[in-house]
Amino acid sequence: MSMMALNARAAKYVEHVLLYQSVDQHGDSLTLSGKVTIPTREPKGVILLPHYTIASNDEAPSNSNKGEQQFFRDDYILVMPDYIGYGASRDRVHPYLCGDLTARNCVDMLFAVSSQLPAISIDTISILGYSQGGATALWILKLLEEEYADRIHVKACYAGGGPYDVAATYDVAMAEDKVFMPTLIPMLVMGTSEAYDLNLQRDIFLTPVMDSLYDDYVTSKSHKFVELFFKMPSHKVSYWLSETGMDISRPETRKLYDGLLRSSLVHYTPEPDERICPDWRPKAPVYVLHSYRDGIVTFRCAESLRQCWGELPNVTYDFGNFGSHMHTSKVFYKRAKRLMKNSN
Repeated sequence: MSMMALNARAAKYVEHVLLYQSVDQHGDSLTLSGKVTIPTREPKGVILLPHYTIASNDEAPSNSNKGEQQFFRDDYILVMPDYIGYGASRDRVHPYLCGDLTARNCVDMLFAVSSQLPAISIDTISILGYSQGGATALWILKLLEEEYADRIHVKACYAGGGPYDVAATYDVAMAEDKVFMPTLIPMLVMGTSEAYDLNLQRDIFLTPVMDSLYDDYVTSKSHKFVELFFKMPSHKVSYWLSETGMDISRPETRKLYDGLLRSSLVHYTPEPDERICPDWRPKAPVYVLHSYRDGIVTFRCAESLRQCWGELPNVTYDFGNFGSHMHTSKVFYKRAKRLMKNSN
């Protein structure tokens, strides 16, 4: 393991890039990376900050100081994992939305901070994430409460716009034949295949046009997520995903869908035998924000979570017409920051 300190930014915080050991989907050891920022003034606490969906390696926390970091880095110590597939492991396929594995990788970074930066106490932390990071935040909380409650106290968990029900995102996209960010299609297909060793053939699931773009748009990790949005000419699922990929009655697609169910923290359906509703209920305070108008992560995900958990006294649901997924992210960060300030 190694650590590299970066220059202080405007004398408000100092950055450290960490290399640390974690595991992949097979349980084999691999080196991952992430970044820690430490404010130069007295920090108000430690936040484990799993990031939202990215497409380029330049967007990984260890290579960037933008995004959600800017809302919190002047006041809080931020622990920001890159995830498998970015940073030190950029040559790997990112196991997209595989929540339990990504949570394990994030928690391993937390322990690496404890050993490599011993002045930082991780005894009490907050967890915060939006979009992919929102789902990851709840997976992290679940892991910490089930396995590490004696070592780490979670002060609160803040989750915004998260795909807690990954299968539902597929269901809605297929029903509407619409996807706001077309890049998510190949990332989800091949990332799920990687996560669960499904050995899915991308040319079976992707249309010829998407298959021809895959290496440049996804494998290279050279294009930023927003850049790919403007490159891709259609929001119709059927433009990018094959007839086989849109039909879960096909054996190969059923394998994919079963993988999406495994990646779903919850999956709430009218048929009880198809529901995923774990026995785990959070003990820490949880704040969940989602926009009814979210066109990227369907509101069905938040509904599934609420139907599964019910009205727990320690869970606050903040649902409303906050606008698009991107616009709502700023609403979430500002509200979460205010809630953290009030709890100090």
